[in-house]
Amino acid sequence: MSDRSPLARLLLAPALLAGALAAQPAPAVAASPARPNVLLILADDLGFSDLGCYGGELATPELDALARGGVRLSAFYTSARCCPSRASLLTGLHPHEAGVGSFATARPRERAGPAYTGHLLDSCATLAELLGDAGYSTWMVGKWHLGEPGPIARGFQAYDGFADPLAYSADQWDPSRYVRLAAGAEPVPARATGAEPFYATDAFFDSALEFLAAARRQQRPWFLYVACSAPHFPLQAPQADIDRLAPVYRRGWDALRAERFARMQQLGLVPAGAELPPRALVPVDRDDIANGYSGLQNPAWDELPPARREDLARRMATFAAMVEHVDRGVGRLTADLRAHAELRHTLILFLSDNGACYEWGPFGFDGPSRRGETTLHEGAALARIGQPGTWQSYGSAWANLCNTPLSLYKHFCHEGGLASPLIVHWPAGVPAREAWLGEPAHLMDIVPTVLEAVGARYPRERAGRALTPPSGLSLLPVLRSGGSLSERSLAFEHQGARALRRGRFKVVFGKRMPEPARWELYDLAADRSELHDLAAARPELTAELVAEWEAWARRVGAEPFERSDRPPAPPAPQIAGRALTVRCRFDTLGEAAATGVLVAQGGRQHGFALHLVAGVPTFDVRRAGRVTRLRAAAPVHGELELTAELTATAMTIRCGDRVLATGPSPGLIDEQPIDRLDVGEDRDTAAGDYVAPNRFAGRILDAAVDAQL
Repeated sequence: MSDRSPLARLLLAPALLAGALAAQPAPAVAASPARPNVLLILADDLGFSDLGCYGGELATPELDALARGGVRLSAFYTSARCCPSRASLLTGLHPHEAGVGSFATARPRERAGPAYTGHLLDSCATLAELLGDAGYSTWMVGKWHLGEPGPIARGFQAYDGFADPLAYSADQWDPSRYVRLAAGAEPVPARATGAEPFYATDAFFDSALEFLAAARRQQRPWFLYVACSAPHFPLQAPQADIDRLAPVYRRGWDALRAERFARMQQLGLVPAGAELPPRALVPVDRDDIANGYSGLQNPAWDELPPARREDLARRMATFAAMVEHVDRGVGRLTADLRAHAELRHTLILFLSDNGACYEWGPFGFDGPSRRGETTLHEGAALARIGQPGTWQSYGSAWANLCNTPLSLYKHFCHEGGLASPLIVHWPAGVPAREAWLGEPAHLMDIVPTVLEAVGARYPRERAGRALTPPSGLSLLPVLRSGGSLSERSLAFEHQGARALRRGRFKVVFGKRMPEPARWELYDLAADRSELHDLAAARPELTAELVAEWEAWARRVGAEPFERSDRPPAPPAPQIAGRALTVRCRFDTLGEAAATGVLVAQGGRQHGFALHLVAGVPTFDVRRAGRVTRLRAAAPVHGELELTAELTATAMTIRCGDRVLATGPSPGLIDEQPIDRLDVGEDRDTAAGDYVAPNRFAGRILDAAVDAQL
């Protein structure tokens, strides 16, 4: 591979980097024991036991070397899915506290509270923002997956990665799916040039090296976040790598699971007396999506026809090749740090965003997810797996191998969905240790750990906004001493799956299983594979831990206790031919030019909307599709109450007893609208002259509509 990636060969890349550098504060000092560089590397859908240093058969010599020179954690937890995990990783909060309790979305979930906003809330700060405030340069490559605002707006001075901030995957071979951004600059699409084909994972590490070179010119410590999109589907890798690895996986998941389990026992990661669990169940789903195995155990390898085994072996070989490319990229970064005498003073953290991905049946899928298509590749078509223009996953049985010996997969709050490897390497600050560090820890601990390492504090407010205090704890004391943190519980929720771990015990609530979901109890010190449910034998402890989970869920607004920041809309009144009084009490939460719907009823034919436009109270009345608008003369902000009135002759806006605006009426609304009454947004067609849903970002305290004949 050349020294410069296709991404790095952008004609405008130097100008973009120059703009990114010029926009930052004056240089501080280079890395030191008190202010180390920070390199955070996140893999995507890597299984708990995939790395060689965690028992996998995959060749990961570079990551294994970091593990030998650092610390490995055996009970490190994620938030079960890509974007909630990324939110927690970057903010030091539970994902619900950061606004991404479920998934990154362009619009908030209907009637959802702040926990399910779908993007990072203003009440949290990212690690990039905090380190930038502390004098660090900040750089990112790879997959953002937290929607808008994107990485530049949330503290990174330069970014090279997915062009779509909501994308969970992208074709590794297609350079049009990737973009370079810099502070104050417009996006410039990445274009593949030169003789070598574009391959995103390699290009990410090329760009990371270029960013490091730019960071060194600033003569101050740097933060580099490498958010790989590998080995997430689509499974894609150079054909030569797949050909080389295919023989390993022709041996099948049953033999490889047994061998992984034995190596994990030799490594001390699994107790000598532990039992290898049976093959996991395939979650309940549509039969075509689950490959005919909905709610059944993954099949035995030897029972499959030879053609199916060959197809599956090449899928898994492609996954393994993707992991190898990540490992090689890590090796290129560490070699560069060593060549610049920076390795000793760089805090490196490597982890995954969740457990291995089962989507959706044992044979995987082809094409768009959840379309229910799985192609059996035979003959010459086998060589097409993983190549440009293809889109495959590897399925639930290989995911079961990748999570050996843990239960279930990504999406679930059983150990196979939550557990991730974590390697910490910092020669100047954390002594290497051969023994596993078994202290339970979570993604939300990364921000406090890094801040303590660099000598920074998490502020109470930033840019005039109060911040939610971090829920994570610094791991530095236990990384250095091997001791324990003060006792705490770790709680989880993702799309109906729930769990809480306190000490050695864990309660977990499943989903998509053949039997009705219920709370289960496991002693993880003796049964990390969650084989022996103790809930019936220890009902008091089960109830105690479930009650603790419910208290946590209520506190953070997690399902089924999500807190809506809007009161329920009152029943839609009959408004046709009636005089209206629309009242709303609200708080702009410090925003001086807030915009959004306060109360709206109706849609594109008939209705009304009381809303703010850049802070200005506005009353729209729509009759037969035409909008009449009344606006106040000046913006308002803070906590206050607005009232809008419509009669046959006049429209009026009041703030308390004070009239803000009055004007002629278009007449009463003469037909009952079809669209509903909404508070804080307009979910259907727009009742006012705006683009729906026009969601108000402040807090609605009370709302009412009075209609009088």
